Amino acid sequence: MKGWRPAIIKAALTAVCVVVLGLIQAGFFDRLKVLNCKPELVLCFVIVLSTRLEGLRAGLTGFFAGLYLDIVYGRYIGVYAVLYLVFCAVTSVAAFRASEKHKWVGAAVLPPVFLLYEIAESLLVRIIAVYVAGGGPLYHYGYGRHFAVRILPGAAYNLAAGLAMFLVLLLVRRIMRPRPGIRYRKERNVVIDHA
Repeated sequence: MKGWRPAIIKAALTAVCVVVLGLIQAGFFDRLKVLNCKPELVLCFVIVLSTRLEGLRAGLTGFFAGLYLDIVYGRYIGVYAVLYLVFCAVTSVAAFRASEKHKWVGAAVLPPVFLLYEIAESLLVRIIAVYVAGGGPLYHYGYGRHFAVRILPGAAYNLAAGLAMFLVLLLVRRIMRPRPGIRYRKERNVVIDHA
């Protein structure tokens, strides 16, 4: 049972962070829109975590975070759960192995992931909206204008929030990193330093 305790603590901390970020995202950032976009803090958090998690754990983290958003804030159950699952798994596959050796590889993966997410999310939500409405045009003023007005600002805002979270994650990992201990030999009072 000793091996399960850290995993349960990490899962509980992740869940608390998702809930708190979801509340902040729904409450505070609704009033702080830039170019009619707001950052998706929960998405940024799980994507940044996915740079340090292996595929299955990253996918499950994204799935449950997206399911939480679908249940609490969404109109359609499962849309964000599936989107977060796919993009967390893709991010993990792209960054996990390389980020073990090079800490900054995860930051290089973030721009294309956020851009592709905004494209996929916009298309999927519009398809569902058109289906529910019984038909009609997918984009009222053309995809190029939609891309410039909706997708690029959303991706840029998420990227800024994601990079800030990535830096915080690196700082937390550095603080929490185990330090080599100092041992003393009892017989001679000799210090052995493993640093």
